[in-house]
Amino acid sequence: MNKKFIKVTMALTCAIIASSFHNVFADSGKYYNISRIYGVNRYETSANISRQFDSKEVKNVILASGKDFPDALAGSVLSKKLNAPILLMDDVNDPSEDDSLSYIENYVSKDGTIYVLGGDASVSPQVISCLNQLGFNNIKRLGGKNRFETNNSIVDEINPSKGTPVVLVNGLNFPDALSISSVAASKGYPIFMSLSNSIPDSIIQKITSINPSKIYIVGGTGALDSQVEDQIKNAMAYIKSDDLVRISGSNRYETSIKIANYFNLDSKSVILANGENFPDALSGSALASKLNAPIILTDGVDANVQKKYIDDSKYTSLYILGGQGSVNSSIENSFNGVKLDLDGDFQENKIIDFKTADVNNDGKPENVILACKGDDLSPILYVQDASDGKIIDSKTIKDFSSGKGDIVLADINGDGIPDITAVVENGGNSSIQTCDIETLKDNKFVQLGKYGAENSLNPFPESDLSFNLDGYDTFKMYSKSLDKTCSVDLTGDEGIQNIKKDGESLDPYVGHGPRFTVSDIDGDGVYELKVYEDISGSCHADVIGWARGSYKYKDSSLKLMNIDMGSYYPVK
Repeated sequence: MNKKFIKVTMALTCAIIASSFHNVFADSGKYYNISRIYGVNRYETSANISRQFDSKEVKNVILASGKDFPDALAGSVLSKKLNAPILLMDDVNDPSEDDSLSYIENYVSKDGTIYVLGGDASVSPQVISCLNQLGFNNIKRLGGKNRFETNNSIVDEINPSKGTPVVLVNGLNFPDALSISSVAASKGYPIFMSLSNSIPDSIIQKITSINPSKIYIVGGTGALDSQVEDQIKNAMAYIKSDDLVRISGSNRYETSIKIANYFNLDSKSVILANGENFPDALSGSALASKLNAPIILTDGVDANVQKKYIDDSKYTSLYILGGQGSVNSSIENSFNGVKLDLDGDFQENKIIDFKTADVNNDGKPENVILACKGDDLSPILYVQDASDGKIIDSKTIKDFSSGKGDIVLADINGDGIPDITAVVENGGNSSIQTCDIETLKDNKFVQLGKYGAENSLNPFPESDLSFNLDGYDTFKMYSKSLDKTCSVDLTGDEGIQNIKKDGESLDPYVGHGPRFTVSDIDGDGVYELKVYEDISGSCHADVIGWARGSYKYKDSSLKLMNIDMGSYYPVK
């Protein structure tokens, strides 16, 4: 996992106020869990938001341009339908976009679908070629010759039922669309884009075909003037005045509050994003819809009005998108609490990752924190009560790491409560990971399984996977547990693949991996552990075989349910 820049503020029983502020904010006495998610650029930010969206294996992901806003905003409703994060990506040759590509490699199922929003000018064909080379073949581009045609293509994919309310926004400016995106996604209302004084014919035809029961016009007459309303009434005579609802404020910030107040989503979470720039909120619209949370816009410096709305509402969790340049620290500090900073320390250890959920079934959220000691060693897993900051339990995962890792919260043992899967990067060029699966019983960690033991790079027990060279031309893999075999023909390449030391032949060895993902393979709501590993020959870069296994928790242990073995060489 790439480095994330995430800040969390936990609800505590004492208020800690920063000694100086750029602005003076009223103290409401409320306490919040605050998560700041950001990166060094818009692409890393989108990848970090996607990891917060879901660090389990996902079946779908949406790619949109990070240089313009229309496609991603229209795609927020599709994101909700597909349960797919939105990643920003334009050009695979741009190193700043490596984080988006890394997320796809590590979290997206090979048999899933990658939806690309916009034409070649939005997301280049080279991106598609690169994804194909990585083994992703289910790629669907939803685009057109302009933003309005792309808009219609996205709505076609959403396929709203007849009578579904729709949302109309100015397609040439982003703030109003940002504010409504998460609400529209949560409600399943397709977003349509318009010119300021007229709706393009293709858009009005698509809206008419849906026969919406209500149309929400977002923004004042400066964004969408009264001619747009007249056009709707002429095209859809059945629409009554009460069913044509305009939501607007004196500016983009007030409009965002008006939207949140009007729809009043049933959520304890709210998202705060910069309204002067669009990239952070583009990716954040997917996270917001998953949290069923509204997006409130700020200019990044003054948020007195926004804070009053949040304080007066039911929200207890606040997500801030973007770094200090997007949302000033004075705004964050105005919400009372004690901070956990990824760039700082927790219990004198560096924070690697965190997630929040009710992991002990007490009806309240806990913060699950992965941190490591100095010099990137000894990852430690913590569970903390989010209401008072007290540590419930902690344990050391492994005695070495690269300072990178993931926390995945998903039900592994089938009791309906999220279990904790900590995946730690061990470093090196072999992409080695250690995986530790824990549950909480009586507020104490109980291990469900661990893979990647300190004394062995092979996560598979020998009964699940063994391998050897048979002579000089055959490489064999065998699973005794499932009685499966795979023989690889190395004819013509024996010398390269055979390892020798002091004149003696050695067996192949584990190569890249193990790599772990958590996935609900059979769709029963209980998650399985997927393990990938390849086996190297004489050169570490030579992969002579690979194995992909899946484990399910049964009878108090993780058991191998399936294993696929193969090779890029001919299989006998």
